[in-house]
Amino acid sequence: MSVMFSYTSKLGTVFNCQCGRKHSIPLKSVVIQENAAAEIPVILAREGLGTKGLIVCDQNTWPLAGKEIQEILASKGYNIKVCILNDDSEVKPDESSITHILLEFDPSMDFLLAVGSGTINDLVRFISYKTGKPYIVFATAPSMDGYASTVSPLLIKGFKRTYTAIHPVAIIADTGMLCSAPERMILAGVGDILGKLTSLADWQLGVAVTGESFCNTAMTMVKNSVQHVISRITEIRDRKPEGIKALMDALIISGIAMMLVGNSRPASGSEHHISHFLEMKYFIENRQPLLHGTKVGLATQYTVALYNEMASIDPDSINIEQLIRERPGYDEWCKEVRQAFGPIAEEVIKEKGRKDWEPGVYQQRLYTIKQKWNEEIRPILLSVPPLKTVKEYLYKAGGDFSHAALNIEQALIRQALLHAKEIRTRYTILGLASDLGILPQCIEKINM
Repeated sequence: MSVMFSYTSKLGTVFNCQCGRKHSIPLKSVVIQENAAAEIPVILAREGLGTKGLIVCDQNTWPLAGKEIQEILASKGYNIKVCILNDDSEVKPDESSITHILLEFDPSMDFLLAVGSGTINDLVRFISYKTGKPYIVFATAPSMDGYASTVSPLLIKGFKRTYTAIHPVAIIADTGMLCSAPERMILAGVGDILGKLTSLADWQLGVAVTGESFCNTAMTMVKNSVQHVISRITEIRDRKPEGIKALMDALIISGIAMMLVGNSRPASGSEHHISHFLEMKYFIENRQPLLHGTKVGLATQYTVALYNEMASIDPDSINIEQLIRERPGYDEWCKEVRQAFGPIAEEVIKEKGRKDWEPGVYQQRLYTIKQKWNEEIRPILLSVPPLKTVKEYLYKAGGDFSHAALNIEQALIRQALLHAKEIRTRYTILGLASDLGILPQCIEKINM
């Protein structure tokens, strides 16, 4: 049975959760089947989304699916305009792409239709939110987990920040097209899913150390999806429909979990922060970007190794007074950020703020860490599988996620491990290692 089947009845509903919150899943439809494009006019009519729309695609997804979709809708009497993002390289989720879409958009349009995967979906979701026009996404590859998300990670002024956006009304994908997706995009999807092995642990660390809110329903959704992908990993490698469907289901369910809690916490942790750091560095240096899930797959190996390394720490060795004395002050931290982030440093400093340097904040966190280490923190650290196991998953998927294979310098990896924690305020394994004053030493030990 499809893992998505378990959640189909929840689509478009509101329900009370054991976490104490009332959750809603405003996503109305998920269609993954052969000849799926034919379902688009059916869904548009059923949901009353109107007859005038804008298709957003790129030079790859227009001939792959966009042209056929435009023809299907035109034959049904729809008035469709097409926006083809035509950068010479891969489309970036930045100001230029946003402007391009808005120049093609008209306020009289009833809906937007994203045809593509990660970047196209992020851009259209953001435009949908800003214009108040609903959107549908036709997914062309099982490459990332943002299809059902309600946030858009965008590169604005070179800084990767997550912006409030909106859910799609429907997610549609053609099984044959997903199975025929480029290998690197399928592997990126696997990398994104395996990243949940540490993002879920990071979320639990945030609950234990900083009192962050938590939803077991969302966590269970993501955890079950990850295990389903692992159980189908060779079928994914071999492009078997049941394997690719399992991967796509998991990616969508991760997005629904984010929808439940209203942010990306269930599916994005330290491994994503490292990915964002690398992306920003690539942007600054005008390098050809890597797929998001590819960077996450790389980063996950390091965050898993960090979890494994820190599981053996003796809490009696945590010297709170010494850590407080030796911790860099705010001004020194700002200097380090400026050295690490260059032209986008002020954005990083603004994002992080000064709260962490207010009197008693760091001290209280250290007391909490030491007090909860044996009963709460160590079990979280031990919940992450051994690095050897995770590498086997990646190998069985058919990919090489090493820094050498991806042509990422070891010095840049080290820089990302040291400074990626500054990109977001969420607590992760990187923050824990930093709080304990051992992040540089750990990085040297887990060097790959």
